[in-house]
Amino acid sequence: MRTVFLITFLFFTQILCAQNRVYAEVEVKRVMKGQSVTIRKEIYYSANGKMIVRFTYPEEYYLVTNIFGEAKIYHPKTNEVMLINDKFMSSESEPLYYFLTNKIEDMGLKSLGFTLTDTRAERNNIIRTYTTNDSKSSISKIEMVHENHLPIYCAYYDSKNRVGQKVYYSDYQVLSFTAFPGRITEISYVEANDSIVSRMLYSNVKIDRNAVSPFFDFTIPSDAKVVDNKLLQPTHRR
Repeated sequence: MRTVFLITFLFFTQILCAQNRVYAEVEVKRVMKGQSVTIRKEIYYSANGKMIVRFTYPEEYYLVTNIFGEAKIYHPKTNEVMLINDKFMSSESEPLYYFLTNKIEDMGLKSLGFTLTDTRAERNNIIRTYTTNDSKSSISKIEMVHENHLPIYCAYYDSKNRVGQKVYYSDYQVLSFTAFPGRITEISYVEANDSIVSRMLYSNVKIDRNAVSPFFDFTIPSDAKVVDNKLLQPTHRR
């Protein structure tokens, strides 16, 4: 079973590298201090790392980015664009990337400078611990749990060994050559007695020939006015 799983992942990775495309609709709901905010967006991901996110609710705007975090946020109503160069805006920060490029074992942690320091098995689960030597990092270690080779839980610890964030992966759906969680739930503990709960629901995922849309080739108008990020703040930072 494991061999078949790995073969399908490797096969899918080869296809993705052959200029494959992925489309998904996402609903994000955040709850903080009793207040709920809902955001809807469409993701257009290309194999070369280019990603276009079209936010449709509560307002329309676009995020165009690549694997380097060279991002542009465009508001069509005002024809204004904000330029950002930030690794956290990289297309690789989108969960789709890790599942579609066979990087679910560490979810990109090694590329971020984390080192695998412990692996243990509990029942059907494999628990891996990653740490970093970066003194400037606010995260001291990360524990990731896999069940049947798929990630189901991840916990981020601060320098005082307290859990700062929990992430749950569930409602897996089978795509053409892989599995992907239809629901990702994040719980961020911002204060001692307060937290932010974010739920991301993925639906209508389409791959390759089924992923057809002019938005894959969306470009920001050349006459868009460049504005400072302090003057134009997006409703949601992905």
